[in-house]
Amino acid sequence: MTFNSPSFFLFLFIVVTVNYLTPTSFRSKLLVFASFVFIGLYNFESLLTLLFLSSLNYYLAKKVVANRFFYVFTVALNVCAILLFNHFSTFNTGFGFSVFSAHFSTDKFFIALGLSFYSLQNIAYISEVRFGRMIPETNIINYFLYCSFFPKIISGPVMLPAEFFPQVEKTTITASELIMGFQRLLLGLFKKMVIADRLVAAVSSVFDFNSDYAGITTIAAAYLFTLQMYFDFSGYTDMALGIGKMLGYNLKENFDTPLRSTSVSEFWRRWHISLISFFTKYIYYPVVYKLREYRKAAALTGIAVTFIISGWWHRIGLTFFCWALCHVVYLSFELLTKRWRVKLSEKINKRLYQLFSVFIVFNLVCFSNIFFRAESFEKAIRLVKNAVGNFIPKNMLSGFVAPLAQGGHQIDEFNLFISIFLMVTVLLFERKINLVAKSAHLRIAYVVILLLLIMVFGVFNSGARFIYMQF
Repeated sequence: MTFNSPSFFLFLFIVVTVNYLTPTSFRSKLLVFASFVFIGLYNFESLLTLLFLSSLNYYLAKKVVANRFFYVFTVALNVCAILLFNHFSTFNTGFGFSVFSAHFSTDKFFIALGLSFYSLQNIAYISEVRFGRMIPETNIINYFLYCSFFPKIISGPVMLPAEFFPQVEKTTITASELIMGFQRLLLGLFKKMVIADRLVAAVSSVFDFNSDYAGITTIAAAYLFTLQMYFDFSGYTDMALGIGKMLGYNLKENFDTPLRSTSVSEFWRRWHISLISFFTKYIYYPVVYKLREYRKAAALTGIAVTFIISGWWHRIGLTFFCWALCHVVYLSFELLTKRWRVKLSEKINKRLYQLFSVFIVFNLVCFSNIFFRAESFEKAIRLVKNAVGNFIPKNMLSGFVAPLAQGGHQIDEFNLFISIFLMVTVLLFERKINLVAKSAHLRIAYVVILLLLIMVFGVFNSGARFIYMQF
């Protein structure tokens, strides 16, 4: 049962209605029960894993204040949980692990739904308690809700303790919150079903087969994957935040028009904001502080350590290591050339410099995403070679349009054109659309248009899983 399934919407309608009518003192218990049902229906192993790890963290947190060993042990426990469930294969061929076999996949059986995300939250909670920034939670129901709250269990956003616990005792849920949540949920559903899922076939035709396509075709597929991932993940986030709002919770924003970024550092301040905030607070800052005497070297080391761990968090493997390494190089170059770039920007037309910067950043991100998406390291290298060789195919219809459109017929071309048209339209008016989606007033035209687009162009019978469910 995922956010884009019919059964989920029936489940959501029941939970939102009952939650709205339930007295405040019982809401946390109701939402914990609903979250357990949601996770258990996905698979029972996920629920058992969450109950075990959450209970263990809850009780160990009471010991970490006075005992450094328990702090190190508890953090190591959560790290091992991520490693064990996300990186070791226990399917088909038995128990094993290989650096070379780790790759991007949306078809894997997920034995522990959301484990990577709530394990990070456990680490944040334990760290906040250890360093005296909060006292241990005394209500295990509230802690279970912090870990399992179903709108964020699949792929975040990662919520720090201070961002979540104060909301548990909220007394009222207003009609405005229900409207805002519904409109945000609808936008996310549109992004997922109408744009992201319609781009899956175009991306898959290049990334998942061994044909040596022309450079322009390979580059177009890399562009489309980055856009697919953005609309898929930001669509999920819109849905999660919308559902959270309808239940009386303000979850953390995860995206802020990142594809308009003029630098890679700005991109990472706008993309997957909650995860980057976690890594910045608990990895980057401590590393830089330890090496503070070395200044630039400290910052460069902090960047390298943070992104290598980020790559590992996604999956241990050469493809994700190369993805992380790309961003280490990008950010290090930005840090070392900051003064030169500032001087250059003063000599060039401001608008032209911004447009050129956005173009460069987008291409750099798309290049790194070749490694993120490729099935294996060998396939990634092959795609990179294809991108720089034989750039224009002899026949544009068969060598460029047909692979991306999943065929050369007019209906295939029309479907691809519609997907790109809708995607570009949303990107151009993204900020205005976001403002409408967050409005406290019901926007009838907005709701009707999105519902019509979903009904006419949405992918209903073969929609892909949310991309970040695999991490």
